[in-house]
Amino acid sequence: MSDAHGCFDPRSGSLTLSAGWRALADGLYCAGAGFEHEPAHPLLEGHAPTCDGPYALAGLASDCSSLVLARDPAGALSLFWHRDRDGVLNFALTLPTLLSRLPQHPPWSPASLDEYLRHLDIAPPNTLYQGVHALEPGQATLFDGHGSRDLPAATHAVELPDDYEGACEQLAQRLSAAIARRLDGARAPAAFLSGGVDSSLLCALAARDGHPISAWSAAFADPALDESTVASRIAAHLGLRHQVIRLDTTALLEVFERAHAQAEQPYCDPAGGATRLMFEACAAQCDRVLDGTGAEALPGTAPARWRRIAHDWLAPMPRPLRRAAAGLLRPLPGIGGYARLFDFEQAHDLFIRWNGFSAQDIAALTGRPADLSGTRFMRDYRALRGATHAQRLAVLQGAALPDDRIRQAWLGSGLRVDHPFSAPDVTALMTSLPADWCRQPGRDKRPLRDLLARQVPESIWAQPKRGFNIDLLALLRADHHALIRRWLDADGLARLPLDAATVRQWRDRFLNGETWTAHRVWALLNLSAWTARHGDGAH
Repeated sequence: MSDAHGCFDPRSGSLTLSAGWRALADGLYCAGAGFEHEPAHPLLEGHAPTCDGPYALAGLASDCSSLVLARDPAGALSLFWHRDRDGVLNFALTLPTLLSRLPQHPPWSPASLDEYLRHLDIAPPNTLYQGVHALEPGQATLFDGHGSRDLPAATHAVELPDDYEGACEQLAQRLSAAIARRLDGARAPAAFLSGGVDSSLLCALAARDGHPISAWSAAFADPALDESTVASRIAAHLGLRHQVIRLDTTALLEVFERAHAQAEQPYCDPAGGATRLMFEACAAQCDRVLDGTGAEALPGTAPARWRRIAHDWLAPMPRPLRRAAAGLLRPLPGIGGYARLFDFEQAHDLFIRWNGFSAQDIAALTGRPADLSGTRFMRDYRALRGATHAQRLAVLQGAALPDDRIRQAWLGSGLRVDHPFSAPDVTALMTSLPADWCRQPGRDKRPLRDLLARQVPESIWAQPKRGFNIDLLALLRADHHALIRRWLDADGLARLPLDAATVRQWRDRFLNGETWTAHRVWALLNLSAWTARHGDGAH
């Protein structure tokens, strides 16, 4: 299925599809597992579909004059497209498949390189390549001889219960149904159990409903990152068979190339290697796994207090004044940490997940002014004017900054992963809840926590969330800086389409002890490793 591709020529109205697409109706074709129990009529009626499951759709108009491409709202499957100067449209589920169908390999997009260096990822609709685009999750786009236009999303009214308890019960019912749909037909189902609220709730509901899942957790050597002990207590309480995969630095070094150099396009989530190892281990015993991704759609988590203060009160200060304040505070013992309140370029930077390069840094690396105006992050940030901090965080770190490690691990391991929180009816309900139902002071993700407490005593799982992450500093320092020595040596510097002297400066700053540069050096060595396998884009 990952090789599924197609070609549409609006001049002749011809559509050719490879294996991997199946007919749903006259002129309507699907790749993936979605739409097996649901009608496809929203696409035929001119709206983006919102059915459940991983799918990509291609819909040919009855007169063959136009084609619609659509992608599932959860973003489980991707759909990439390229249109040549004659209007011929090529599309595919994976980026390598699409590139192989083009007569010429496109060069890198300078703006997408800027996006990678700033956000350490590239979000749809952009890709690393000029003229190659990705549909956003839930998007449907119509292509004809005149161009392209996005179809509006089908609207589904959500009738909220009268009270909070009723909303919790309805959410539990929808989640249970989404879990059942995803595990239907699975021979050896599993669920990833990090120890956090999201994954724990999925395991609790699946166990309550009698699904024979096994729980899989990662164990990290650093106690500050490890949640496997909590996960073990949760699994034991639920009576689940529990598999713990111990991920040490040696294993993370070994998996680096599979997780990052072999990816469709470069990405920098530090947990990419750990995710790939978990998928590979689980794939040896299981055929379907549940994952808690998608719960971030619930606007039930607020940014850290210092970020809220910086965004609302300090961002209006002139940048030179904030930079001076940060410089004064940073060396002071006991209060140097307050420098972060002032040390940012613009207000939206406070919602970026990873500490990538600044616009000034990018200009030094590329030799031209940075262009970040066309990123989905900036588009969504501008659209969120007047939103609450919780709403802003849910969008900007949920949809606008993709978490590509899961999809890349799926493609690399062949293990199917499903996200019950991303079921359209679940998402619609969660995003419709009143703010005080989503969050109360000191209790983020209120409905999810309260639902979990019904199944597992809160004393077993209540703790500050550590996040699924690794000790990036330890990985970069491992084996005498093995990753840096390999990928940022003289050959690596020459391979990158960046100023070699500036890259060398960043590398040496980290090697000389400036640990705050870790994510930036990580971005550079990831790009070097990926470029060694895929080329430098100078085509």
